[in-house]
Formats: sequence, C-alpha cells, structure tokens
Amino acid sequence: MSDAPRVRGSHAPGGIPDARRALTEWIDAAGEAGRTFLQVRLLRTGDGQYEIRHARDVHRSILSLETVTSDPYAARFIAQMTSGGEHRPLKTAPTLRQGWALVDLDVRALWTALDYLYPACALHWYAELAGTLRVTHWREVAARQSGMYGAVKLLPADVVRNTVRACCGDAVCLRRVAWNVDGDTPLDLPSEGDTTGDALVPCPEACSMFISFARQVLVLERAPRHELPGLGRLGVEEIEQVREIATHAASGTLGTAREGEFSEATNSRRMRYLALRLAEEKARIGDLPAPELPCEGCPKAVPCRGCPMV
Repeated sequence: MSDAPRVRGSHAPGGIPDARRALTEWIDAAGEAGRTFLQVRLLRTGDGQYEIRHARDVHRSILSLETVTSDPYAARFIAQMTSGGEHRPLKTAPTLRQGWALVDLDVRALWTALDYLYPACALHWYAELAGTLRVTHWREVAARQSGMYGAVKLLPADVVRNTVRACCGDAVCLRRVAWNVDGDTPLDLPSEGDTTGDALVPCPEACSMFISFARQVLVLERAPRHELPGLGRLGVEEIEQVREIATHAASGTLGTAREGEFSEATNSRRMRYLALRLAEEKARIGDLPAPELPCEGCPKAVPCRGCPMV
C-alpha cells in the first residue's frame, strides 16, 4: 500500500499543478529581470509565453543562440552533455552547457523543459516553500542499501559529514542538502556561499551519486594508515592519490577524471575529500618546526643567530 497523501510530501495529490502554478507566478512577479533557477534564467516573454536560457547567456542576442521554439523536449538533449561533450550523470552539477534558448514555451512546456534540465527540482523547490517537503535522513537511506553498497551504513557521523562536503558542495552540486545524518545528528555543514541563484533547491535524500561515492569513501577509510611527517596519518589509498596527483602536476598532465569515476585519483570529489582529510590532519598535528639545515659556505662575516655552522 502506498503512503497516505499527508506523508507523500511533494508527491501528494495536487502537488504538480500547485507547483507549476507557483513557479509561473514567481517568474511573472520578476518582470523583465526574470528568475535564475540554478544555472538557467526563466523569463516571461508574453501572455502565457516563457523562455529558458543559460543564466550566463542572459545578455546575448537571441540570434547568437541555438534556438528551439515551443519544444520542451529539446531540454533533454541540452542537459545530457557538457560543453566538452562529456556525459552529465548528475543534472544538478554546475556543468550545464551554454549557447541555447528555448522560446515560446507555454506553462506546461516550461514545466516539462525545466524538469528535463533539473529533474524534480521545481517540485522540491515548491514543496519546501509549501512546507510539504519529505526528507529522508542518511541512516534510513543507508539502511536500505544492499549488496556491494550495504556497508555504507557503517560510516561514522564525522566521515558522513566529510563525504557530504566533498560530494554535495556547490562546486559539484547546486542543490542544498536538506537531510542530516539522522533525526538527532545534524550535518552542520559550513556555508560555501550562495551560488544557486534566486531559488534554493533542497535535496531531500542522498542520491545514487552520493551512495556510490560513500562506498569509495568506505574503501579509503578502511585502508591501513601510516604517519607521514608533516602530513599526518594517511591511508595507503590516500598516499597513492597524493603521488598520482603530484606526478601528473609535475608532467603537466593533471586533468580531471569524469564525474562518476571515483576510483580515479583526479576525480573532483576524491580530491575534495583528500583536501578535507589533509586539513583535518594538519589541525591535529599543528605546524612542525623547520628543519635545521646547515648553510653551505655562508659568505656572511657575521653569522645569523643560531647558525649551525658556528
């Protein structure tokens, strides 16, 4: 039996029509300025007519853009690839390509196009405004995982927090995490600044991208750790990642692995997690004194105070 209407959150009966009406009223109220929804600008262009384009293209002539008229399904293809031609597994990643415009959209077409660009985002945006957003905390999501993902439930709260910071920050996802570790354990995430435009779009529960990354974090956390001077206690996987990043940087070949390739050292989420780990270790061990290395043939007539050559 399905959930009762009162606990279905944004999927309650009437949710989509109400959300669609609220979205268009919100856009209409902005007038000629339009509204920025994540990376797109939504604008009313006439009586019941709307336009969607990338927010960075707001000042470009419509003639300079790839224009699609009245067809919301074109948004599906726009959302699939980055400007570099890479697949976008997470549609709320800040990688939406520029150079297009969807014009002469009626209210239903506007809603359909926006849902292709950002699946369920307008619905969740409205549900939070209406106080009907249903949030599922991490422990509940983790408990229902099985197979190779079942062990993610073992991650302690502090590791979950770092995983969220690495996987869900504005640099990699434009949604705002609305869930916590559990009902009694908040995430207490630091602000990264508002980069999401006029609409704060909540994330009501951990997505498949997060669960997959949490599995990689579990591998990192289970690895044996070694104390390294100046770096702290790092796992063998983390040490190897530092080596790979340094090697690529030294040879000028440091690129970024694809979004979902969490086993790669240069994956953006892997590097964000490593940065958090290094910051934690630095805070734990503090600053080490500089080594006392002897000068080599110091030319000074008066040696420096504490000179090891004296």
